[in-house]
Amino acid sequence: MSETTPDDAAADEGGSPDDPEPARREAMADAVREVRREAAKAAVVSSAVDAAVATLLANVAFRVVELPVESSVSLGFLPRVDPAVSVHAAVLLALAVGLLVGVAEYLVLMRVPPVEQFEAVNPSVAEALRTARDLVADDGNPNRDSRMSVALYDDVLSRLRESSSVELLPTRRIVGALVVALLLSAGSIQVAISDIQFEGLAGDGASAGDRPDQFSDEETRLQNGSSILGDPEDVAAGSEQLNATVAGTGGSGDGDGPESAAAAYDSTGYGGDSTVESQRAGYLADDTLEEADLIRDYSLEIRETDDE
Repeated sequence: MSETTPDDAAADEGGSPDDPEPARREAMADAVREVRREAAKAAVVSSAVDAAVATLLANVAFRVVELPVESSVSLGFLPRVDPAVSVHAAVLLALAVGLLVGVAEYLVLMRVPPVEQFEAVNPSVAEALRTARDLVADDGNPNRDSRMSVALYDDVLSRLRESSSVELLPTRRIVGALVVALLLSAGSIQVAISDIQFEGLAGDGASAGDRPDQFSDEETRLQNGSSILGDPEDVAAGSEQLNATVAGTGGSGDGDGPESAAAAYDSTGYGGDSTVESQRAGYLADDTLEEADLIRDYSLEIRETDDE
């Protein structure tokens, strides 16, 4: 860490290099202030990384959950921003969450005095730094510029030059948080492209009858085919014989003449010596189908479902 030389500190206070005691004390005070700044920087870095993770995680969560607000928010309230420019509401909410997390973590980390944080990660200089700091802060102590105090300042300044403030950073946790942030970034992009969304926070604004996956009683009744057509049963063969001609695509004849019918029969694969036995259609002699309109609606409903 950078230190102020005694000559520079004496010059800043209007002193002289020939007066070493106040210069050494001022150099020690500058070193203590530098320690506080390094601890504050470490807290800012740690808070910023965790705030980024919280922002990305909240962005993914708010995008996959249906929010009870407009999905797009105009940025016209910002100065020098076109009102036509808008962003997803999840982005603004995620930024707010990340800001709260970052500020809260910084305040929690700074509850421990910065110098004590530095002393905790640099035990070799902790006791001497604490004593020198108390001497510098005690204006009424007549011994703070004594030869012993000056020797203590020199010893602490020498140890601080060999100390590192990197230990203030939780390196493993920060690396892990950066990896999580990278994965969440990829997840945010995928969610934004795929537009994945679940109904969670929208409430009960839409009733069950208004949802497309819900059916009315009439539609449910139409889906139950057995209630309309009845149970299958065996029927007897009919007694009336009817002749039928099936048109085909083969043959060279045109029209509906016997030659065309014969060619069509040959194209079905039953030509030659093969014979096809016919059977009279069976029907129920005593029962009749009822509710023709309901059967028609049921058929139309099935056809529309297939089209969808």
